[in-house]
Amino acid sequence: MDFTTEELLLKLQESGINVTEEEAQRFREHEVDGEALECGLTDTMSTTNPPEKVPYHPYLALLGYTMYPTNAEYVQVVKALILKYPFLADKGGNGYNTWHQSLKRKFKLERAPLIHENEVKKSKEKFGRKRTRELTECDRPSRRASSEFPSVSGEDASSIEQHVRVLHVQYEKVNPDASLVEDRMQRTFSWRRKEIIGGMTVVDVLKKYPFLRSPRELCTEMDRMHPVNTILCQRWRQNLTKIVPKVIELAQGKSPLTKVHSAAREDILADDLQDVDFRAALILLPTLFKEKTERLFKTDAICPTPYPTVQLSDRDWETILTRRVPVSVVVDGTEVCQGTGVEEGIIAAFSSYYVFNLAYPPYLKNTLTFLQRVVLNISEVGEKPLPITVTRMINLLY
Repeated sequence: MDFTTEELLLKLQESGINVTEEEAQRFREHEVDGEALECGLTDTMSTTNPPEKVPYHPYLALLGYTMYPTNAEYVQVVKALILKYPFLADKGGNGYNTWHQSLKRKFKLERAPLIHENEVKKSKEKFGRKRTRELTECDRPSRRASSEFPSVSGEDASSIEQHVRVLHVQYEKVNPDASLVEDRMQRTFSWRRKEIIGGMTVVDVLKKYPFLRSPRELCTEMDRMHPVNTILCQRWRQNLTKIVPKVIELAQGKSPLTKVHSAAREDILADDLQDVDFRAALILLPTLFKEKTERLFKTDAICPTPYPTVQLSDRDWETILTRRVPVSVVVDGTEVCQGTGVEEGIIAAFSSYYVFNLAYPPYLKNTLTFLQRVVLNISEVGEKPLPITVTRMINLLY
Protein backbone atom coordinates (compact mmCIF):
# COMPACT_ATOMS: atom_id res chain seq x y z
CA MET A 1 0.00 0.00 0.00
CA ASP A 2 1.95 2.99 -1.28
CA PHE A 3 -0.08 5.69 0.52
CA THR A 4 1.07 8.79 2.35
CA THR A 5 -0.43 9.38 5.79
CA GLU A 6 -3.06 11.76 4.38
CA GLU A 7 -3.93 9.37 1.55
CA LEU A 8 -4.27 6.56 4.08
CA LEU A 9 -6.66 8.63 6.22
CA LEU A 10 -8.74 9.33 3.13
CA LYS A 11 -8.75 5.64 2.23
CA LEU A 12 -9.99 4.75 5.71
CA GLN A 13 -12.87 7.25 5.40
CA GLU A 14 -13.78 5.88 1.95
CA SER A 15 -13.88 2.40 3.48
CA GLY A 16 -16.49 3.57 5.97
CA ILE A 17 -14.14 3.67 8.97
CA ASN A 18 -14.74 6.66 11.19
CA VAL A 19 -11.39 8.20 12.17
CA THR A 20 -11.65 10.98 14.73
CA GLU A 21 -9.47 14.08 14.46
CA GLU A 22 -7.56 12.95 17.55
CA GLU A 23 -6.84 9.56 15.95
CA ALA A 24 -5.90 11.23 12.67
CA GLN A 25 -3.42 13.44 14.52
CA ARG A 26 -1.79 10.36 16.06
CA PHE A 27 -1.44 8.85 12.56
CA ARG A 28 0.43 12.02 11.53
CA GLU A 29 2.58 12.20 14.66
CA HIS A 30 3.77 8.60 14.31
CA GLU A 31 4.07 8.72 10.50
CA VAL A 32 1.67 5.83 9.98
CA ASP A 33 1.55 5.52 6.20
CA GLY A 34 0.60 2.76 3.79
CA GLU A 35 4.01 1.14 3.93
CA ALA A 36 3.89 1.07 7.73
CA LEU A 37 0.52 -0.67 7.77
CA GLU A 38 1.63 -3.17 5.15
CA CYS A 39 4.76 -4.14 7.11
CA GLY A 40 3.16 -3.99 10.53
CA LEU A 41 5.45 -1.29 11.91
CA THR A 42 6.25 2.43 11.96
CA ASP A 43 9.37 4.47 11.49
CA THR A 44 9.38 5.87 15.02
CA MET A 45 9.90 4.29 18.42
CA SER A 46 9.48 7.47 20.46
CA THR A 47 5.93 6.94 21.73
CA THR A 48 5.10 6.49 25.38
CA ASN A 49 1.34 6.17 24.86
CA PRO A 50 -0.29 3.26 26.71
CA PRO A 51 -1.95 0.53 24.60
CA GLU A 52 -5.49 1.85 24.93
CA LYS A 53 -4.52 5.20 23.39
CA VAL A 54 -3.08 3.73 20.21
CA PRO A 55 -5.45 0.91 19.23
CA TYR A 56 -4.83 1.46 15.53
CA HIS A 57 -1.26 0.19 15.57
CA PRO A 58 -0.12 -3.05 17.29
CA TYR A 59 3.58 -2.15 17.46
CA LEU A 60 2.92 1.16 19.21
CA ALA A 61 0.32 -0.50 21.41
CA LEU A 62 2.82 -2.99 22.78
CA LEU A 63 5.84 -0.71 22.81
CA GLY A 64 4.29 1.51 25.46
CA TYR A 65 4.90 -1.08 28.17
CA THR A 66 7.29 -3.82 27.00
CA MET A 67 9.94 -4.71 24.46
CA TYR A 68 9.37 -8.42 25.14
CA PRO A 69 5.69 -9.20 24.44
CA THR A 70 4.44 -12.73 25.01
CA ASN A 71 2.81 -14.68 22.21
CA ALA A 72 -0.60 -14.11 23.82
CA GLU A 73 0.02 -10.34 23.84
CA TYR A 74 0.98 -10.40 20.15
CA VAL A 75 -2.24 -12.24 19.30
CA GLN A 76 -4.40 -10.03 21.50
CA VAL A 77 -3.25 -6.79 19.97
CA VAL A 78 -3.42 -7.90 16.32
CA LYS A 79 -6.90 -9.31 16.88
CA ALA A 80 -7.92 -5.91 18.24
CA LEU A 81 -6.48 -4.26 15.14
CA ILE A 82 -8.40 -6.53 12.75
CA LEU A 83 -11.57 -6.07 14.76
CA LYS A 84 -11.30 -2.30 14.49
CA TYR A 85 -10.12 -2.29 10.86
CA PRO A 86 -11.51 -5.43 9.13
CA PHE A 87 -10.09 -4.43 5.74
CA LEU A 88 -6.57 -5.14 7.10
CA ALA A 89 -7.33 -8.84 7.70
CA ASP A 90 -5.65 -11.60 5.69
CA LYS A 91 -7.90 -13.13 3.07
CA GLY A 92 -7.24 -16.65 4.35
CA GLY A 93 -6.39 -18.46 7.57
CA ASN A 94 -7.11 -16.82 10.90
CA GLY A 95 -7.05 -13.34 9.37
CA TYR A 96 -4.12 -11.97 11.36
CA ASN A 97 -1.13 -14.26 10.70
CA THR A 98 0.67 -11.70 8.49
CA TRP A 99 0.40 -9.04 11.19
CA HIS A 100 1.37 -11.52 13.88
CA GLN A 101 4.62 -12.57 12.15
CA SER A 102 5.62 -9.07 10.97
CA LEU A 103 5.08 -7.70 14.47
CA LYS A 104 7.34 -10.34 16.02
CA ARG A 105 10.02 -9.61 13.42
CA LYS A 106 9.81 -5.90 14.15
CA PHE A 107 10.34 -6.36 17.89
CA LYS A 108 13.18 -8.77 17.24
CA LEU A 109 15.00 -6.21 15.07
CA GLU A 110 14.46 -3.39 17.56
CA ARG A 111 15.55 -5.47 20.59
CA ALA A 112 18.97 -6.41 19.23
CA PRO A 113 20.78 -3.09 19.87
CA LEU A 114 19.08 -2.68 23.26
CA ILE A 115 20.82 -5.76 24.60
CA HIS A 116 24.12 -3.97 24.10
CA GLU A 117 23.03 -0.52 25.17
CA ASN A 118 20.07 0.48 27.33
CA GLU A 119 19.24 -2.77 29.13
CA VAL A 120 22.86 -3.72 29.72
CA LYS A 121 23.47 -0.22 31.11
CA LYS A 122 20.50 -0.58 33.46
CA SER A 123 21.70 -3.98 34.63
CA LYS A 124 25.16 -2.60 35.30
CA GLU A 125 23.72 0.29 37.29
CA LYS A 126 21.54 -2.06 39.32
CA PHE A 127 23.90 -4.96 39.96
CA GLY A 128 27.36 -3.50 39.38
CA ARG A 129 29.75 -2.80 42.23
CA LYS A 130 32.33 -0.06 42.36
CA ARG A 131 35.93 -1.17 42.65
CA THR A 132 38.99 0.65 43.82
CA ARG A 133 40.73 -0.59 40.71
CA GLU A 134 38.67 -1.73 37.76
CA LEU A 135 40.18 -4.69 35.98
CA THR A 136 40.70 -4.03 32.31
CA GLU A 137 40.42 -6.65 29.62
CA CYS A 138 43.69 -5.47 28.14
CA ASP A 139 45.71 -6.51 31.22
CA ARG A 140 48.37 -9.05 30.36
CA PRO A 141 47.44 -12.69 31.06
CA SER A 142 49.17 -14.79 33.68
CA ARG A 143 50.39 -18.33 33.16
CA ARG A 144 49.02 -21.44 34.81
CA ALA A 145 51.08 -22.74 37.72
CA SER A 146 53.36 -25.58 36.58
CA SER A 147 55.48 -27.50 39.03
CA GLU A 148 57.78 -29.06 36.43
CA PHE A 149 58.38 -29.41 32.71
CA PRO A 150 56.99 -32.57 31.09
CA SER A 151 59.39 -35.34 30.17
CA VAL A 152 60.41 -35.39 26.51
CA SER A 153 62.42 -38.63 26.56
CA GLY A 154 62.62 -40.38 23.23
CA GLU A 155 62.48 -37.17 21.20
CA ASP A 156 64.95 -34.41 20.43
CA ALA A 157 64.91 -31.19 18.40
CA SER A 158 65.74 -33.05 15.20
CA SER A 159 62.99 -35.68 15.52
CA ILE A 160 60.45 -33.04 16.54
CA GLU A 161 61.34 -31.01 13.47
CA GLN A 162 60.65 -34.04 11.28
CA HIS A 163 57.27 -34.65 12.95
CA VAL A 164 56.33 -30.98 12.58
CA ARG A 165 57.23 -31.12 8.89
CA VAL A 166 54.86 -34.06 8.42
CA LEU A 167 52.10 -32.18 10.23
CA HIS A 168 52.54 -29.16 7.97
CA VAL A 169 52.35 -31.32 4.85
CA GLN A 170 49.14 -32.92 6.11
CA TYR A 171 47.68 -29.57 7.08
CA GLU A 172 47.97 -28.35 3.47
CA LYS A 173 45.94 -31.31 2.21
CA VAL A 174 42.20 -31.11 1.65
CA ASN A 175 41.79 -34.51 3.32
CA PRO A 176 44.61 -35.05 5.83
CA ASP A 177 45.42 -38.57 7.03
CA ALA A 178 43.68 -38.50 10.43
CA SER A 179 45.64 -41.41 11.92
CA LEU A 180 48.97 -39.93 10.82
CA VAL A 181 48.05 -36.53 12.25
CA GLU A 182 47.03 -38.08 15.57
CA ASP A 183 50.26 -40.05 15.72
CA ARG A 184 52.48 -37.01 15.11
CA MET A 185 50.49 -34.78 17.45
CA GLN A 186 50.92 -37.42 20.16
CA ARG A 187 54.64 -37.78 19.46
CA THR A 188 55.17 -34.02 19.73
CA PHE A 189 52.83 -33.55 22.71
CA SER A 190 55.38 -33.53 25.56
CA TRP A 191 57.77 -31.34 23.59
CA ARG A 192 54.93 -28.98 22.75
CA ARG A 193 53.90 -28.71 26.40
CA LYS A 194 57.50 -27.90 27.34
CA GLU A 195 57.61 -25.13 24.72
CA ILE A 196 54.29 -23.61 25.80
CA ILE A 197 55.06 -23.77 29.52
CA GLY A 198 58.41 -22.19 28.70
CA GLY A 199 56.63 -19.13 27.30
CA MET A 200 55.99 -19.86 23.61
CA THR A 201 53.47 -17.33 22.28
CA VAL A 202 50.04 -18.25 20.93
CA VAL A 203 51.04 -17.06 17.46
CA ASP A 204 54.16 -19.23 17.42
CA VAL A 205 52.31 -22.28 18.78
CA LEU A 206 49.71 -22.07 16.03
CA LYS A 207 52.35 -21.47 13.40
CA LYS A 208 54.32 -24.57 14.46
CA TYR A 209 51.30 -26.80 15.23
CA PRO A 210 48.54 -25.60 12.85
CA PHE A 211 46.17 -28.47 13.63
CA LEU A 212 45.43 -26.73 16.93
CA ARG A 213 43.41 -24.28 14.84
CA SER A 214 40.23 -26.32 15.27
CA PRO A 215 37.81 -26.81 18.19
CA ARG A 216 38.09 -30.58 17.80
CA GLU A 217 41.89 -30.64 18.08
CA LEU A 218 41.86 -28.24 21.04
CA CYS A 219 39.56 -30.69 22.86
CA THR A 220 41.77 -33.61 21.83
CA GLU A 221 44.78 -31.79 23.24
CA MET A 222 42.88 -31.39 26.51
CA ASP A 223 42.26 -35.15 26.53
CA ARG A 224 46.01 -35.70 26.12
CA MET A 225 46.63 -33.42 29.10
CA HIS A 226 43.91 -34.94 31.31
CA PRO A 227 43.09 -38.45 30.03
CA VAL A 228 40.01 -40.09 31.55
CA ASN A 229 37.57 -42.82 30.52
CA THR A 230 35.21 -40.47 28.61
CA ILE A 231 36.39 -37.84 26.17
CA LEU A 232 36.09 -34.15 27.00
CA CYS A 233 33.31 -33.31 24.51
CA GLN A 234 31.15 -36.15 25.78
CA ARG A 235 31.50 -35.17 29.44
CA TRP A 236 30.86 -31.54 28.52
CA ARG A 237 27.53 -32.23 26.82
CA GLN A 238 26.27 -34.86 29.24
CA ASN A 239 27.04 -33.00 32.47
CA LEU A 240 25.89 -29.59 31.28
CA THR A 241 22.61 -30.97 29.93
CA LYS A 242 21.71 -32.13 33.45
CA ILE A 243 21.72 -28.58 34.84
CA VAL A 244 20.34 -26.61 31.88
CA PRO A 245 16.79 -26.11 33.30
CA LYS A 246 18.13 -25.06 36.69
CA VAL A 247 20.65 -22.59 35.21
CA ILE A 248 17.89 -20.91 33.20
CA GLU A 249 15.60 -20.83 36.24
CA LEU A 250 18.23 -19.27 38.52
CA ALA A 251 19.20 -16.70 35.89
CA GLN A 252 15.68 -15.23 35.66
CA GLY A 253 15.72 -11.54 36.51
CA LYS A 254 19.52 -11.41 36.54
CA SER A 255 20.08 -10.76 32.83
CA PRO A 256 18.05 -9.19 29.99
CA LEU A 257 19.06 -12.21 27.91
CA THR A 258 16.52 -14.35 29.81
CA LYS A 259 13.76 -12.39 28.07
CA VAL A 260 15.44 -12.91 24.71
CA HIS A 261 15.56 -16.63 25.45
CA SER A 262 11.84 -16.70 26.31
CA ALA A 263 11.01 -14.87 23.09
CA ALA A 264 13.21 -17.22 21.07
CA ARG A 265 11.43 -20.30 22.44
CA GLU A 266 8.12 -19.05 21.05
CA ASP A 267 9.43 -18.90 17.49
CA ILE A 268 10.98 -22.36 17.14
CA LEU A 269 9.90 -25.94 16.67
CA ALA A 270 9.64 -28.26 19.66
CA ASP A 271 12.52 -30.37 18.30
CA ASP A 272 14.85 -27.37 18.58
CA LEU A 273 14.01 -26.43 22.18
CA GLN A 274 16.75 -28.55 23.72
CA ASP A 275 19.50 -26.90 21.65
CA VAL A 276 18.15 -23.39 22.34
CA ASP A 277 17.99 -24.06 26.08
CA PHE A 278 21.51 -25.54 26.06
CA ARG A 279 22.95 -22.42 24.38
CA ALA A 280 21.02 -20.16 26.73
CA ALA A 281 22.41 -21.99 29.77
CA LEU A 282 25.98 -21.60 28.47
CA ILE A 283 25.52 -17.89 27.86
CA LEU A 284 23.76 -17.26 31.17
CA LEU A 285 26.07 -19.35 33.37
CA PRO A 286 28.45 -16.46 34.28
CA THR A 287 25.45 -14.48 35.50
CA LEU A 288 24.89 -16.98 38.30
CA PHE A 289 28.35 -16.17 39.68
CA LYS A 290 27.79 -12.41 39.25
CA GLU A 291 30.30 -12.46 36.42
CA LYS A 292 29.78 -10.86 33.04
CA THR A 293 28.62 -12.76 29.97
CA GLU A 294 30.19 -10.12 27.72
CA ARG A 295 33.63 -11.03 29.12
CA LEU A 296 33.29 -14.47 27.55
CA PHE A 297 31.17 -13.76 24.46
CA LYS A 298 32.03 -10.84 22.18
CA THR A 299 29.92 -9.28 19.44
CA ASP A 300 32.53 -6.64 18.61
CA ALA A 301 36.32 -6.38 18.50
CA ILE A 302 36.73 -3.39 20.82
CA CYS A 303 39.77 -3.79 23.12
CA PRO A 304 40.59 -7.46 22.40
CA THR A 305 41.23 -9.36 25.62
CA PRO A 306 44.40 -11.43 26.03
CA TYR A 307 42.24 -14.24 27.41
CA PRO A 308 40.20 -16.72 25.31
CA THR A 309 36.87 -15.29 24.17
CA VAL A 310 34.14 -16.44 21.80
CA GLN A 311 33.74 -13.92 18.99
CA LEU A 312 30.15 -14.04 17.67
CA SER A 313 29.43 -13.23 14.04
CA ASP A 314 25.90 -11.96 14.82
CA ARG A 315 24.75 -9.17 17.14
CA ASP A 316 21.20 -10.50 17.43
CA TRP A 317 21.05 -12.67 20.54
CA GLU A 318 17.83 -14.38 19.46
CA THR A 319 19.57 -15.57 16.29
CA ILE A 320 22.58 -16.65 18.34
CA LEU A 321 20.29 -18.75 20.54
CA THR A 322 18.23 -20.35 17.76
CA ARG A 323 20.97 -21.06 15.21
CA ARG A 324 24.48 -22.43 15.07
CA VAL A 325 25.98 -19.12 14.02
CA PRO A 326 29.63 -18.87 12.93
CA VAL A 327 31.98 -18.19 15.85
CA SER A 328 35.69 -17.84 16.36
CA VAL A 329 37.90 -18.16 19.43
CA VAL A 330 40.31 -15.27 19.89
CA VAL A 331 43.27 -15.13 22.28
CA ASP A 332 45.23 -11.91 22.70
CA GLY A 333 44.00 -10.58 19.37
CA THR A 334 44.89 -13.81 17.53
CA GLU A 335 42.17 -15.96 15.98
CA VAL A 336 42.82 -19.47 17.24
CA CYS A 337 40.02 -21.33 15.49
CA GLN A 338 36.61 -21.05 13.87
CA GLY A 339 33.50 -23.05 14.66
CA THR A 340 29.71 -23.06 14.56
CA GLY A 341 27.45 -22.30 17.51
CA VAL A 342 28.17 -20.97 20.98
CA GLU A 343 28.40 -24.56 22.28
CA GLU A 344 31.42 -25.29 20.09
CA GLY A 345 32.89 -21.86 20.69
CA ILE A 346 32.85 -22.00 24.49
CA ILE A 347 34.37 -25.49 24.79
CA ALA A 348 37.15 -24.41 22.42
CA ALA A 349 37.68 -21.22 24.45
CA PHE A 350 37.80 -23.20 27.69
CA SER A 351 40.28 -25.68 26.22
CA SER A 352 42.46 -22.78 25.07
CA TYR A 353 43.19 -21.84 28.70
CA TYR A 354 44.90 -25.21 29.15
CA VAL A 355 46.39 -25.62 25.69
CA PHE A 356 48.09 -22.20 25.86
CA ASN A 357 48.81 -22.45 29.61
CA LEU A 358 46.76 -19.42 30.69
CA ALA A 359 45.47 -18.82 34.21
CA TYR A 360 41.82 -17.90 34.61
CA PRO A 361 41.19 -14.14 34.68
CA PRO A 362 39.75 -12.86 38.00
CA TYR A 363 36.57 -11.63 36.31
CA LEU A 364 35.59 -15.16 35.11
CA LYS A 365 37.35 -17.33 37.67
CA ASN A 366 34.26 -18.79 39.34
CA THR A 367 32.55 -19.66 36.05
CA LEU A 368 35.63 -21.34 34.62
CA THR A 369 36.42 -23.14 37.88
CA PHE A 370 32.85 -24.51 37.92
CA LEU A 371 33.23 -25.79 34.35
CA GLN A 372 36.59 -27.36 35.16
CA ARG A 373 35.95 -28.98 38.51
CA VAL A 374 32.22 -29.74 38.39
CA VAL A 375 31.24 -30.15 34.73
CA LEU A 376 34.45 -31.72 33.40
CA ASN A 377 35.75 -33.28 36.64
CA ILE A 378 39.29 -32.01 36.02
CA SER A 379 41.54 -31.54 39.02
CA GLU A 380 45.18 -30.50 39.10
CA VAL A 381 47.88 -31.07 41.68
CA GLY A 382 48.10 -28.31 44.25
CA GLU A 383 44.70 -26.77 43.53
CA LYS A 384 42.97 -24.90 46.35
CA PRO A 385 39.53 -25.95 47.66
CA LEU A 386 36.55 -24.75 45.65
CA PRO A 387 35.61 -21.10 46.31
CA ILE A 388 32.58 -20.73 48.57
CA THR A 389 30.68 -19.05 45.71
CA VAL A 390 31.12 -22.16 43.55
CA THR A 391 30.20 -24.46 46.42
CA ARG A 392 26.97 -22.59 47.07
CA MET A 393 26.06 -22.73 43.37
CA ILE A 394 26.65 -26.47 43.30
CA ASN A 395 24.12 -26.83 46.14
CA LEU A 396 21.58 -24.78 44.17
CA LEU A 397 22.09 -26.56 40.85
CA TYR A 398 22.20 -30.16 42.04
